[in-house]
Amino acid sequence: MDMVMLRDKEDIAYFSKLIYETIHIPVFYINSHLEVIIGHPATYTANPIYPQTHELFTQLDFFNDPINIPVFRTTNFLENFISIKVESNGNFQGAWVLGPSVYIDVADETIQGLINDFQVKVSQEDIKRYYQSLPTVNKLTLLHAGLLANYLLFSKRISVTDVIQKENTLKIDFTMEDSPELLISKSRQEISFHTSYKLEKDFFKYVKEGRKEELLRKMGVPDTQGKLGVLSKKSHLRSEKNLVISAITLATRYAIDGGLHPEMAFTMSDLYIQGLEEINDALEVQTYLRKALCDFAERVLQERNHQYTNTIIDCQSYIFKNLYEEITLGQLAYLVNMHPNYLSTLFKKEVGISITEYILKQKVEEAKKLLTYSNYPLSEIYSWLNFHDQSHFTKVFKRYTGTTPKKYKKHQLGN
Repeated sequence: MDMVMLRDKEDIAYFSKLIYETIHIPVFYINSHLEVIIGHPATYTANPIYPQTHELFTQLDFFNDPINIPVFRTTNFLENFISIKVESNGNFQGAWVLGPSVYIDVADETIQGLINDFQVKVSQEDIKRYYQSLPTVNKLTLLHAGLLANYLLFSKRISVTDVIQKENTLKIDFTMEDSPELLISKSRQEISFHTSYKLEKDFFKYVKEGRKEELLRKMGVPDTQGKLGVLSKKSHLRSEKNLVISAITLATRYAIDGGLHPEMAFTMSDLYIQGLEEINDALEVQTYLRKALCDFAERVLQERNHQYTNTIIDCQSYIFKNLYEEITLGQLAYLVNMHPNYLSTLFKKEVGISITEYILKQKVEEAKKLLTYSNYPLSEIYSWLNFHDQSHFTKVFKRYTGTTPKKYKKHQLGN
C-alpha cells in the first residue's frame, strides 16, 4: 500500500520535523542509494568515526529489514536507532531512521575503551563532543517513538513486542574443531572434564557463608577432579583474566545471597575487575583472585554477625544510599510505615545504638574512606556529609576514632 505522505518532499519534511519536535530524537529519511533526502535537526553532528554518514547507513543494513515494521538497533559504538523500511509499488523506496541516541551519558573511560578496542584514528575530544550532542533516551521511550512513527505512517497499531530488535554482533563461525560436540568427545578420550557444577557451588558456598579460612584451604588444594576452561585461544593471560572475571561475578552474586548489600557487592566487583586489567602476570592474577574472594567472604561475615528484622534492614539500606543527604527519623519512619517513637525504640533494641548515633558512625566511616583514598579538603568532606561546620565534624570524628581528621589522614599517609 502506497503512503500518501511519501508523494512529495514536503510531506517527508513535515513528517520528519513533526517526529523530531515531538520526541527530540534525530530523524532522517534516506533513499535506496542511502542518500539523506531530509533530516532534523539541521545542525546534526555526525559521528567522526565514520568518514561519511553513508558509511554508517551501509553498516546498519536496512535493505534486509522487513517492510513497514520498526527495527531497533544498537551499534558497537553504543548508538541506538529505530528504522522503518518502506516500499512503493513493491519497490524499495527508502527508510526512516530515528536516532542516534544513547541510554546514558557516555563516560570518558568508555570512550577511551572504544578507541582502544576498535583502533579508532579519531581524537578522544572529537568523539566526546559527538556523544555529548546525542539525546539521552531510555530503550522503552525509543521503542515507543518507533510505534508512534509507524502509526503515523501506516495507521497501524502495534506493540513494543512487535518491534524487531537487532543487536550489532560479530559473526563468529565455529569450525569443526571448535564444535562443542567434538571437544566433549576429545575430553572423554582424554578423561579430562571441566570442574563439576556441584564442586563450583560448594566452593562459592564458602563466600556466601563468610567462611574465609575454608575458602583459602579449598583454593590451596589442587583440583584433581576437573579442569578450568580456556576462555581465550590467543592469550594465556587473557584466558586467566577472563576466568577471574567469571569468578568475581559469581562471588558477587553469592555474597549478595549471603547478606552483603548489593550496592557494596557490585561496587567491589567493578573495582576488582578494573584492577585486574592492570595486571600483566598470570601468577599475580591468581593471587589477586584470592584477595578478592577473601574480601567478599570477610564482608559477608561482618553482615552475618548482625541479624536484623526487615524493618531495620530497610532503614540501614536507606541510610547507606543517602549518606550524603540529611536523614531524619521522620523520613525513616515514613519509609517503613511505622510511628517514629516505636521505630526509634526498635532500632536501638536491635542495633544497640540510636538511629542518630548509627547515622553519625556511618558518616564517620565514609569520612575515613575519603580521607584515606582521596585528596578532598576537610571543608568539602564535612560539607558533603552534612556536618554543621568543621568544629562539629572534628568533634564527632574524634568521638568515634579517638583522633582528629587531620591526624587520621596524616597517619594513613604514613607521616
